[in-house]
Amino acid sequence: MAIGVETVIAALVAVLYGLQSESHGGEGGLGWLFGTIFALVLLAVVAVIAGLAGSAVAVLPLVLLGRAVARRTGRRDSWQLTLATVAVVAVALALLIGSCTLLADFDGPGDLLVYPALALGLIVGPAPATLCARAAGNPGKPGARWRVLGGVALGGLGLFAVTLAVGVAAYGSGILKVYEPPRLTEADMVGTWTDDDGGSLRFEADGTVTAKDVSRYEATGERSGASDCTGKWQLTGNDGVGQPYELGIADCEGLSLGWDIGGTEEHPTVFTWIGERDSGERYVLTRQR
Repeated sequence: MAIGVETVIAALVAVLYGLQSESHGGEGGLGWLFGTIFALVLLAVVAVIAGLAGSAVAVLPLVLLGRAVARRTGRRDSWQLTLATVAVVAVALALLIGSCTLLADFDGPGDLLVYPALALGLIVGPAPATLCARAAGNPGKPGARWRVLGGVALGGLGLFAVTLAVGVAAYGSGILKVYEPPRLTEADMVGTWTDDDGGSLRFEADGTVTAKDVSRYEATGERSGASDCTGKWQLTGNDGVGQPYELGIADCEGLSLGWDIGGTEEHPTVFTWIGERDSGERYVLTRQR
């Protein structure tokens, strides 16, 4: 159960943190909020079931290994020894996994950070569940299993509530801000926007736009060619769909539909979806001036 609690808390943190990131999938509103809560509840159920399997495969072996080490070394079985066992196993796995990863793709000394990052993750993840399993299986304390189970459940609910409250307070106070697309004027659009692969859109103040090697995509997401043309552009209001503005391009074959504004005020972008909107794939051009 502890693994399930960890998973749900981590998912909640990811959702709260992700609200800052650029997103154009219709986030926001009560529908999205209820959908997210439902997804977290469903994740909790799945995580508990998966956690039972994880306990059998990883957590219980760590508890038994800690007790075996205590017997072999003549030490008293303690939570400190169990935690040390988790740390040693985590470091060994980090060295093994990290070495395999770096052998496959090593780009420089900075990649060596994979070792401490893996070790820390492998310690932080299993450690709470392992300590709970050790406490629950303590033969000297009858009923320990149910006390630990109740403590994990109540503690998990409390931690979930605190995490949610802190996240809401951070966004409500302005410490963190939910992502909003930049609000550009027509003057802000004037200039050259490129895709870093040879394609560009040049917006002029008189309302004309020149496309050079701008990629076109089919509804299936397949690239169907490139556009080289001159047309008209217009920035219009687009209230009610999560985008303050919509960019329209006319008289340019293959480029007349589906353009939006993204990025930030400092680094705005124009983009169109590749294939279906739900795919999350976008063709992005960044302002160069």
